[in-house]
Amino acid sequence: MSQPNQEDDFALVSRALGGLPIINQVLDRLGLPGLLAGVLPAEDARQKLAPAAAIRPVVTNLVLGREPLYGLGEWAARYDPGLLGLTESEVDVLNDDRVGRALEALFDADRASLLTAVVLRAVHEFAVDTSQLHNDSTSISVHGAYRGAVGTVRGGKPTAAITFGHSKDHRPDPKQLVWILTVAADGAVPLAHRLADGNTSDDPTHIPT
Repeated sequence: MSQPNQEDDFALVSRALGGLPIINQVLDRLGLPGLLAGVLPAEDARQKLAPAAAIRPVVTNLVLGREPLYGLGEWAARYDPGLLGLTESEVDVLNDDRVGRALEALFDADRASLLTAVVLRAVHEFAVDTSQLHNDSTSISVHGAYRGAVGTVRGGKPTAAITFGHSKDHRPDPKQLVWILTVAADGAVPLAHRLADGNTSDDPTHIPT
């Protein structure tokens, strides 16, 4: 049996905390980790990273880091893995391939029920006044051909078509999607959202919203 290396016992490891304790407080009050685990596939021994475990750092990164998916593992390695809901070994396998598969699982899940549950928890936990709502849409430019993104149905669910349309960024050259968001007047808390085809104008969106 090998003897422990005394130098390793005294090695210093530096980890960042940043805003993670604050973000985690909000995520826990929303019950997001449990809600994700409830709608995504259960942990499989063949997987090194469960889908729910992969999605949580994506959400945290969107708030704190805004790193591209291919840089997510490097970003996560700077933090205490426990604050990301991960173990050391799970951080080591956090890459864009695994996160991509987790995002596909999230698309195929019952996202409508998940989002409804998150919104209801937010309204309850933070006493959000919903008597007045604000709604608007914006265009999201993308780069690339996206030849397959023509609005076909996937798993019984519609998908938005990435195509040319009226750009609110005054960029007619790239294709785009239209993002429709409804927020509470109280704190601009998001309550509902949806994606529409890139050539959708505002007028026909209000009644469905």
